[in-house]
This record gives sequence, structure tokens and C-alpha cells, in this order.
Amino acid sequence: MCQFLRYWRSLGGGERLPDRAALDLRQLTSILSWMFILEMGADGALRYRLAGSSLEEAVGRGMSGKTYADIFADTEQAALMEELYAVALVQSCGILRTGAFSLAANAMADLEVLVLPFAESRAMGGVILVGVVRPFNYENHGFIDRWGGFEHEIKSLMVVPSPRVLTPRHLSPRVLSALDSMAFEMRALDTDTMLEIDRMGAQGRYVDIPSLSLEGMTVPQEQALN
Repeated sequence: MCQFLRYWRSLGGGERLPDRAALDLRQLTSILSWMFILEMGADGALRYRLAGSSLEEAVGRGMSGKTYADIFADTEQAALMEELYAVALVQSCGILRTGAFSLAANAMADLEVLVLPFAESRAMGGVILVGVVRPFNYENHGFIDRWGGFEHEIKSLMVVPSPRVLTPRHLSPRVLSALDSMAFEMRALDTDTMLEIDRMGAQGRYVDIPSLSLEGMTVPQEQALN
């Protein structure tokens, strides 16, 4: 995940919205099977343009061309993430979510997903989200269909200034109520600190992902970014 974040930053991410044409997937071959691209269709639905082979093997179906709701939105927290991703896409802002999920009953696994925005003129709204999932163990060599059996648990949610920022004022009352019921604060990823920890190879010394309070942003900053 740090590899993808560092690459995005090298394309100008964080200071401006990188162009999709600049994304060279050959530079990301070691994580490519865990990557995906989400775009918004004319009907407003989030759709997978591409999905890596590890992700498709884990769920037991091809994901390309399918909507997010086709695969994940049969639970409350999955539907919540769908709306958050849609708002992030509209706001051209990245999101890092952590939590857990299951592909089978009584088998929860840790989950981290990072999505970052890229400009693409032919996409609806001119923006796509390119994401990566932290690798997890799965055994589905028989490509057994596991759709409809997912459970989600969101533990933390951080926005990635891109440079625009998604704040609670952009979210619907339904989402705000759901986040409040989960009793955690939406924060901003401290990208510089995260990448410095990665550079030093010191991840093992940190329990939590470094983050900043969204409330710490001044009004002029938020107005400038949004």
C-alpha cells in the first residue's frame, strides 16, 4: 500500500490530481494482482473497470464490468463503503479504510484498502479511483463462487488529501449516522509520516496508521481545497 501511495505521490498526487495516462502499471507489477479501478457509470453506479487476478480468484468471479453493489452491497457496512467511495470519487479525494472481512463463515481476515483519484477525461465526472488491497491469505484455486457471502467490519476511515479533502459535511445523514454508531472519527491520513515510517522499515513499531484530525484544517485551507 505504501508502494502505491509513494508512486501516486511521484506523479504529483497530493499536490494535484495525476492524469490516468501517466499511470504506468508496469511500475507496479509486484502489487498489480491486488489492484482495481472503479469508475462511475452514467446511472451513478460504481463499476469495476479492472480488477486484479488475486481479487477475482478470492471472490471466485470476474469483477471487471460489475458494479460494486453486485459484489459487496448486500450488507449495511458494504453499502456504506459504496456511498463513501462514490462521494470520494466526486470530491476527487482518496480514502484509506481498515477493518476486517470474511469470505466464509467464521473466518474473518484483516482488511486494508487504499483508493486514490486520477483524472481521466473519458470517465464520468472526469475522475476514476485506482485502488489496492493489502494482500490477504485465501484458498480458492477452484475459483468457487463466493459472491453474496461477505461480511464487512470498518475499524477506521481516513481521507487522503488529493489535494481536495472529503469532510463530514459532504456526507449524507445516513452515512453520518452510521459512522456515529460505529464510534470512530473520520481523520486525514498523515501521508508524509506514513511514507517515512515505510522508508525506515519501522512499521512494526506502530500500532496505528498515522493520521491527522480533519478539524485541524483551517477554514481557508478547506475552502481552497474544496
